[in-house]
Amino acid sequence: MASFEKFEPIFGEVVPERSDPGTGLLRRCLFHVYASDSYNLTVHVTDFVSGVWTTILSVSKLDDMRDTVGIGGSWSEFVDYTVASLKSDNVKLLLLGSNSVSNGVEIARLVSQKAKGMPRIILPLTKMVDSSSAASEAMANLSFELFRAFKSKQHLQGEVNSSAAAIDEKDKRDGGTDNKLERYFSGKLDVMAPSTDNQQDSPAKKSAREANTAKPVKRVPAHRRTRKRGALLQDSEEEDG
Repeated sequence: MASFEKFEPIFGEVVPERSDPGTGLLRRCLFHVYASDSYNLTVHVTDFVSGVWTTILSVSKLDDMRDTVGIGGSWSEFVDYTVASLKSDNVKLLLLGSNSVSNGVEIARLVSQKAKGMPRIILPLTKMVDSSSAASEAMANLSFELFRAFKSKQHLQGEVNSSAAAIDEKDKRDGGTDNKLERYFSGKLDVMAPSTDNQQDSPAKKSAREANTAKPVKRVPAHRRTRKRGALLQDSEEEDG
């Protein structure tokens, strides 16, 4: 059986419209739609001054409304459409005055549609007796639930901002680490591969290079040097003789 166990409360603002335009200025109203239990939705509409209009929508009543509205599909699809209609900008509060059937109590209708030209959801409302404790309780409940919804949204926004700030901080740290690594490895490369333009040779390397580039010395075989030395000696003796 269908139920409203997971139904999320709906809040909205609406400007009342009277069937008799000569009744004066009307204040803006807030409406609150919530699951009072698993099988009933409660609707409250109020301007916190003129009173409270209300209705209770049971599962069976909404199921009958589905046939009247003419929306096909499953039960969940109809509920989704109703929720989307109440959350849209196309919501009106029509004040219809009083009649003998309601014993002089003013009645109204909350009319909504998901978009222009689409089926309308019409919720009949009855005004509570202004002096009743039920009307005061309804206004107090709407205020309290609206505050809770605001705090919940504020808390979620704070979590989103905290997460975004944490991600930004992490990105900054990661970026700083990357820059440090780049500077570190850049310095290492400079040390490991110094420029050859300013490199000076050590004395040993300089001597070795000069030795390699010097003009080769012609070497005389040992036997030639001996004979030459002997010839020189003989020439010297002949001169002495």
